[in-house]
Amino acid sequence: MTFTVTRMKTTIAGTMAAAMTMATLALPAFAVDRADAVKSIEVTADMGSVQNTAAAAYWATLDKDLETAILTKVTDRMGDEGAAITVDIDEVSLASGFAESIGLADSKLSGLVKVSDPTQPGRGDSYTLTVDMNSTLPALGAGFDITSPEVDTAAVYAAMLDTFAAQVVTNLK
Repeated sequence: MTFTVTRMKTTIAGTMAAAMTMATLALPAFAVDRADAVKSIEVTADMGSVQNTAAAAYWATLDKDLETAILTKVTDRMGDEGAAITVDIDEVSLASGFAESIGLADSKLSGLVKVSDPTQPGRGDSYTLTVDMNSTLPALGAGFDITSPEVDTAAVYAAMLDTFAAQVVTNLK
């Protein structure tokens, strides 16, 4: 009987040791690959400089909304180390679609995107990204008519953010 208990303890201890070893070996498979990791996302937009009140109201929460849109696309890549993504929105581009003669159909979202990773200097990048209605239309779905008087401005806003965020993530090195 002692043999059985001892054997059982050995088996349990052996099983536990094997499980711990397997968990340790499997851990890197679930960890964020350092080369793809994202440490932070920051979006800035000086809405106080937008003179057009309709544009200022429409884009009022742009900075937080765009941060959230990018974050949802890299949630599985967030880590304590990694790339810092910063986006500085061009406020002039925000107001352009709200000019009386232009209209929402000509709206665009433009900003300077910077990606920096001090521990991986080759990963840095800086570029201007512009998303206009033509690039946003696929996100709005077939049959969406931007010229309709009943255009869903919330859908346009969400599609522009999603398209911009997707391009930022696509361009990550």
